[in-house]
Amino acid sequence: MNPILWLLGYRTLETDAAHAAELLNLCMEQSVSYSGFSSLPDGGIRFSCTLYTSRKLCRMGQQRGIPLTVLRCGGLPMQLWARRRRAGLMLGSLCALVLILLSGRFVWDVRVTGNQVMTAAEVRQELAACGFGIGSYLPGFRAGELENRVLLQSERLAWISVNIDGTVAEVQVVERIARPEEEEKKPANLVAAQDGQIESIELFRGDCVVKVGQAVRAGELLVSGIYDSQTVGFRYTRAAGRILARTEHSYHIEIPLSYIEKRYTETVQGDVWLNFFQNSLKIYKSTGNDRGPCDIIETVNSFTGFGLHNLPFSITSQTLRYYEEVPAQRTPEAALELAYEQLARELGALSADTQLLRKDISTTLTESALILDCTVLCIENIAVQSEFEIVERP
Repeated sequence: MNPILWLLGYRTLETDAAHAAELLNLCMEQSVSYSGFSSLPDGGIRFSCTLYTSRKLCRMGQQRGIPLTVLRCGGLPMQLWARRRRAGLMLGSLCALVLILLSGRFVWDVRVTGNQVMTAAEVRQELAACGFGIGSYLPGFRAGELENRVLLQSERLAWISVNIDGTVAEVQVVERIARPEEEEKKPANLVAAQDGQIESIELFRGDCVVKVGQAVRAGELLVSGIYDSQTVGFRYTRAAGRILARTEHSYHIEIPLSYIEKRYTETVQGDVWLNFFQNSLKIYKSTGNDRGPCDIIETVNSFTGFGLHNLPFSITSQTLRYYEEVPAQRTPEAALELAYEQLARELGALSADTQLLRKDISTTLTESALILDCTVLCIENIAVQSEFEIVERP
């Protein structure tokens, strides 16, 4: 079946052998288009045409004495007419038709190529910050303006091109190459970040004022950025180097045995939204009864399938987990496990090149808490730069 005939509605007409030639001549005179032409065994003919054309042929055939038989009526208009009393179906069909007609005027997907360090989602965020993304109105789209706006605002993109292919935005990017930051010209000393005993010195630049084996305090000068020369006077530089020292860190962790626990009592379906492009429509509302405190979990389910991705349709649903706060007790074993977990996080905050030499741990159990004390002996770089100003004397 010709899809145009189906959309406009059609009728299948038939006439006998005696009037077949006359009917064909009439079609030629009126420039009538038809489809599905076939010859009958008795010499008659049969074909299909639109509803408007069939009415015209029947009227003129009656005037000229050409008998026409309507064998079948069909197509979208006939189906809609047959279901005219089903208002919901009619409204849904009308909405679907409107959405189909309007969908070509919006961006349905944004595809990113050329990115190496940035993810596609990060590039889409850069575009969204400039007002472009899924759901953007295409008739008002200006590629040049968008590209210039993105490059002015982005610190990570060096070049971008946005091309529209139907309802898909094809985005090509070139990322900005991160150049090594130029070394600061401002002079600086190296000072101790904390107490320690110096184990080794790796001097890159500056005048070292300490030696191996020396004990230093936090803030004490390690490497000076000032050279004192009797021939050229004072010279300034930005001191650099690694001063490895034996240091000690102490940690005190207290885990109470009594605490307040969340005890979940009920899980309830919350509100549900239908997301279409950038708009949201609430399609289900929870009862709203106050059952006490709750955790709200939001889940976004996107429509995928048939090779389609990033469609502008999604469902956001809430799950409400109600709970009550009740006093609870933890065992000393559970408290000790929590204490070790917290200690691991504390030690993880040390520098990656820190070398642990010794770790002393002691635990104390009281009536209300478990206390963990830890002393860590390690070797680490304690040198940090401290800039200073040069005051010119008159």
